Amino acid sequence: MNANPQTRETVAIAGAGDVAKYLFEELTADGRFDIVVLSRADREWFTDHGANLKITDYSVSSIQSILDSTQAKVLFSFLHDNTPFYNRAHESMLAACQQSQTCKRFVPSEYGGDIDKFPHLPRFYDTTNVEFRKVLAAQDEVEWTLVNIGWFMDYFVSPEKSYLKPLPGVWPIDLDKWEAVVPGSGDYNVGWTSGRDVANALEKHTYVCGEVGTWNEALAKLEAYHGGRPFSKSTKSTTSIEKALVDHANDEDPTLLWTAFMDEWNITGASVPPWDEVLRQRASYFSGVKFRTIDDILKAAEMADKI
Repeated sequence: MNANPQTRETVAIAGAGDVAKYLFEELTADGRFDIVVLSRADREWFTDHGANLKITDYSVSSIQSILDSTQAKVLFSFLHDNTPFYNRAHESMLAACQQSQTCKRFVPSEYGGDIDKFPHLPRFYDTTNVEFRKVLAAQDEVEWTLVNIGWFMDYFVSPEKSYLKPLPGVWPIDLDKWEAVVPGSGDYNVGWTSGRDVANALEKHTYVCGEVGTWNEALAKLEAYHGGRPFSKSTKSTTSIEKALVDHANDEDPTLLWTAFMDEWNITGASVPPWDEVLRQRASYFSGVKFRTIDDILKAAEMADKI
């Protein structure tokens, strides 16, 4: 579907990373949009796919110039960072939208779980996303949407079948070693959504989710799909996770602390978008969108180059 050039809208994407590839592909396939991608450096995948890539230092003036020169109507951010750069870049993007002549809609990089019930989890959101949410709420010049989806479901399939890079030590399942380190009992509910399904929903509202289940249930699905092959499984007790939060609180290298933050996110139920709201929004806004389950993406990976 190719829109009349006079009716096409320009969509700006900040952060030329893995998840952004899904939105770029889905908007390109839709055919109604021109797309501009903002990045601090050249990104070969995007230029190879014909993207209008604009280099920016994420200053207000740089972002505003790109938005207005391309007549962008909406800005999506995929910048994920656990340092003050997240705040600086997002505050600059918001200010650029406020000053822009054309762009008055902004979707910051959020992609967490139930931020109504657990606004501070994972804990590295406390100084980044949580603080920026306050900045957003204090202004009314720019429309904004926070999109929360739980875990990306893509990690259930082999890395070559997804744009998302593996998260060793953070994602509990290692498909190469066929090992799993289950947070807590493994019976806490967790939310998962396909990256491509998130891209299909991004123009809309806050909570989307493909499936809710437990890590034990997810492991059982993978074992069944792979011919009954059992995982070599261990667990991280709730006590050990709580201890890690304390023991690594002041580490110079935050890697182990951030892993503990994600383990806590798993065992508290904070990764699960509120299901009643997910279903309400599906019925109201996404009746034409199929949100896939784990079983669906495992089957899709048999045929698709990228799920």
